[in-house]
Amino acid sequence: MEKAAMMINARRLFKDISDLPTIPAIVSKVVSMLDNHDADPDEIVDLILADQVLAARVIRVVNSPLYRTGNPITSVKRALLFIGFKSIREMILTSYFVEGFNHKTQPFDMKLFWIHSFSVGAISRRIAQMTDYQDVEKAYLAGILHDIGKVFLGHYCKDEYGHMLNSIRNTSLTTYEAEYESFGTTHCEVGLCLAQRWNFPSGYCEVISNHHSSEMATEDPLLAAIVAVADFYCLSHVTADTVAQASIPGQSEENAWNVLNQFAVEPLPSSLEHFLSALEEEYETIRYEVDQLFNTMTD
Repeated sequence: MEKAAMMINARRLFKDISDLPTIPAIVSKVVSMLDNHDADPDEIVDLILADQVLAARVIRVVNSPLYRTGNPITSVKRALLFIGFKSIREMILTSYFVEGFNHKTQPFDMKLFWIHSFSVGAISRRIAQMTDYQDVEKAYLAGILHDIGKVFLGHYCKDEYGHMLNSIRNTSLTTYEAEYESFGTTHCEVGLCLAQRWNFPSGYCEVISNHHSSEMATEDPLLAAIVAVADFYCLSHVTADTVAQASIPGQSEENAWNVLNQFAVEPLPSSLEHFLSALEEEYETIRYEVDQLFNTMTD
């Protein structure tokens, strides 16, 4: 089925939804300002302080073991200066996404889902460094958000999605393939609809839509390739569950591997298989980061 038809089917699923989680307007404004390198830090701090929940969240996360601040940070301005605009942006968007769906019932283990998502984010950041991608924090957040369509399908199509997941246990069929058979669309198109509702920047939308079809990415092919390879690595080497079920490398992964080779600052291993094996050296560090982020975001 063509992408356009899959998008039509995805939009139909949103048609009658009245309780879709939203990102507060003030959060969207803060994130927009954080994207502007010339923004005034004092103006951003004032905006964050105008929302007590947002301010408390920033202070809580910056003092988590993830950032190793040493001494406690108690002011929003110090937090902003300590970890920088981009990291604050990622922290805010990620925490609101987690919060928005954390208490909605799902037919799958949400802890495994978040661990997979955070792992893809961490691996994406590492690959971004290896390929000299200019915004490693963007790669990190894109990796975390790539599967957001699954949490929509799992909650709003709970019975059908749960039945679908059960049907592919102990089979070679992937979640992506099973979604297409069951819904005529996949978490990629559904995730794009959700990202557009939340006014995500277009680069994130492209990754969410094309992380299983990286060859279709045109705005930022390298970012799409980074997340596609990171996702495949985590499916194959880190986590395994029906909601994130591994497959063999296909057209998307082969295209992504070719793109990574084009942009790599140093020669990469001779094959995708060897590259994935090399990433395992990073796993212990990445797993620690994932555990810290997961515990901080979901407590």
